[in-house]
Amino acid sequence: MNPLAGGGAAGELIRGIDWSKTPLGPAAAWPKSLVTTVGIVLHSRHPMFLWWGPELIQFYNDAYTPSLGTGKHPIAMGQRGRDCWGEIWPVIWPQIEGVMTRGEASWNQDALIPILRNGRLEEVYWTYGYSPVFADDGSVGGTLVVCTETTPRVLAARRLRVLGDLTESTALATDAASVDRIAVQALGRATFDVPFAFVCLARPSDGQLRVTEAAGLSEAPAIGLAARIGRTVLGDMASASTSSAMPLPGPPLVTGGWQEPVAELFVVTLRDPAGQPRGKLVVGLSPRLGFDAEYRDFFTQIAERMELALARVDAFRVRALAESERNNLLLQAPIATAILTGPEHVYRLANESYLRMIDRRGIVGKAFIEAFPEVVGTSLPGELDAVYRSGKPFVAEEYPIALKRSDGSGTDEGFFKFSLEPLRDASGEVYGMIAMGIDSTEQVRARRLLEKTNQERETLLSELEAANRAKDEFLAMLGHELRNPLSPITTALELMKLRAGGKPSREEEVIERQVKHLTRLVDDLLDVSKITRGKVDLKREVIDIADVLARAVEMASFLFEQRSHRLLLDAPTAGLVLRGDAVRLAQVVANLLTNAARYTNVGGTISLSAERDGEQIVIRVADNGSGISADMLTRIFEPFVQGKRTQDRAEGGLGLGLALVKNLVSLHGGDVEARSDGPNRGSVFAIRLPALPAGQPSEPATSAAAPLSSSVRRQVLVVDDNADAADLLAIMLQAVGHRVSTAHDPLEALDIAAQSAPDVAVLDIGLPVMDGYELGARIRSRAPSCRLIALTGYGQIEDRAKSSAAGFDAHLVKPVELEALLAAISG
Repeated sequence: MNPLAGGGAAGELIRGIDWSKTPLGPAAAWPKSLVTTVGIVLHSRHPMFLWWGPELIQFYNDAYTPSLGTGKHPIAMGQRGRDCWGEIWPVIWPQIEGVMTRGEASWNQDALIPILRNGRLEEVYWTYGYSPVFADDGSVGGTLVVCTETTPRVLAARRLRVLGDLTESTALATDAASVDRIAVQALGRATFDVPFAFVCLARPSDGQLRVTEAAGLSEAPAIGLAARIGRTVLGDMASASTSSAMPLPGPPLVTGGWQEPVAELFVVTLRDPAGQPRGKLVVGLSPRLGFDAEYRDFFTQIAERMELALARVDAFRVRALAESERNNLLLQAPIATAILTGPEHVYRLANESYLRMIDRRGIVGKAFIEAFPEVVGTSLPGELDAVYRSGKPFVAEEYPIALKRSDGSGTDEGFFKFSLEPLRDASGEVYGMIAMGIDSTEQVRARRLLEKTNQERETLLSELEAANRAKDEFLAMLGHELRNPLSPITTALELMKLRAGGKPSREEEVIERQVKHLTRLVDDLLDVSKITRGKVDLKREVIDIADVLARAVEMASFLFEQRSHRLLLDAPTAGLVLRGDAVRLAQVVANLLTNAARYTNVGGTISLSAERDGEQIVIRVADNGSGISADMLTRIFEPFVQGKRTQDRAEGGLGLGLALVKNLVSLHGGDVEARSDGPNRGSVFAIRLPALPAGQPSEPATSAAAPLSSSVRRQVLVVDDNADAADLLAIMLQAVGHRVSTAHDPLEALDIAAQSAPDVAVLDIGLPVMDGYELGARIRSRAPSCRLIALTGYGQIEDRAKSSAAGFDAHLVKPVELEALLAAISG
């Protein structure tokens, strides 16, 4: 068989050459060793070529042909080695000479051997070996090269390192500008792949391009290059094309890791976390590399990593804002609250209630053990460690802790009801905890004394069962815990008014006013929570704005009287109608009126007006008070934002009133704005609401409240583990003619229900042993016709739905007004 037969395209090329015109002479006269070796090369599937004779005449196979590129193949077949590889001959000749003169084989791995192909001196990496081929007479007749081009693998590994460096570097960025700067600096360390790079952004104000951060180019050349590229490429932020390669406009630039000038560049769009274009990344293309799919993908991945870094920065900013809002809420919470982070449990926040409870200051920034060295050796540090390690919350009803007195004179043992709720980061890892507590020392001591005399049944508080699982749960729990003590206070006031014949004393009026103020603060907190979660149901009806204004003035009148304000009212008595919730709109106007009263000096003037403006009803509340500063006007409707407090403000707030106004007006399809000419120049708040066509009648007003006394006497069972609340409610119901039994725990209530079947059962939900839902079901089994009324501190929509599903006929929220309770009892 002829070794030169076959061999694919390379074999045909060899057979088509007139070898008699070469130093090797006609093929028929070739030595056997040459014919055999050429046959081996031709029939191998591995890239191979052969240099033969003193002139190093070349032979290669089909597998090697792609490595030659355009410009060398096919003329390289039969060509002298020096003529073919002139650009790298100084590099490879010493190895060839060692093979040809001394028979020394050599091996090289991933060696950079740049070659002229595809129209450029190309960056090429090889793993190859040079081996001697012996002639028929035993001398070295040629050099056999077995090689593999490893350029794709070497470039991929190198670019992967660049991407890793980019990811690691930008992890420290804190804002978008830092992301751009750190990323470009990382690209500046990759000069072989990225000869130069710069970020080009469009200014939001005028859309003009500006260069921010550059590597491989100084600022002036980068700006000049950006100008030559032009707005058609860099300024088109909304372009559907996210990337493009183009010739370098203007003269080529000598920069990067090679001596050849850069003649091409690539532009890729950078996007913000919302996916909107924010700028362009401009990079130079290596003069020694072709712009293939892998090269394009490399730059695309660079842009993606910059966008991921920007998303991390944005997520960090959002989280920091959320934590700031959470901390502001906790600082104003009436329950003792602190935040501790890290394995050392370092205090990051402690509100005033918490500092008073522990009777010490200056703990923020200290580790728990540093702040409380006296608890070393007790179980308390272990409880904190367990929450941090396991992520499981801890709740204690009566936890004994011996704390040092603030004057250093000794220690006092106290008892605390507290909970530890883990805080988790975005990945779900625990990084700290929220501690919430109530000093229950006096209650525990009183209960222990009563236990010794056998005069008190065991009662357990059920507060803080799952403190601060989320912001909304915290607000619901806060409302419940504040409403519980407000309920017996409100009931006691109602009872005192009944006994006084409806003429309360000045002291009773003060207490009632302050209780209503505290109730309003609680309602504001819960209203904000419900609105932000979209759980406010408006009772929409056709109403006249005059009725809304009258109700609002009535709600705010006590403040006007207290501060001797003059109220100017300018509104038609009828005719301005809209569809909305009369109660909520009255709350909106009342909030603006009370807000104006608080910030207007004694004897000041407040005006309330309403008019029709086209398709809208405009309500304005104006005052001549302290006014609003320009910087405060931009934030006045945000939650927990307040103007400067003054010493004469007897009734402050949480900064939620205007946030409620804005949200409730928005739910009605309207808007609200505030204006002020500055401090001490007064302020004007304007509400705009969609009006109904003129002439449309409003719906009839609700019927008047039922009288306090009732001709129908009922047997009522009141169950509440708060003895004050249960006993005072019973006295009040007896005063209006009902027969009342009380119970402070469910077992006692079941005994009473079995002995005298009640007509009505008023049940607290948060009872010990069994909750109000289970107790109601058991009472119904004994007295099927008994009317069940839930009286609880929980008033969310889901709470009402739960009591309804449990078979309750009515759901009332503490503190309850007597008229509402009597109406529920009457059915």
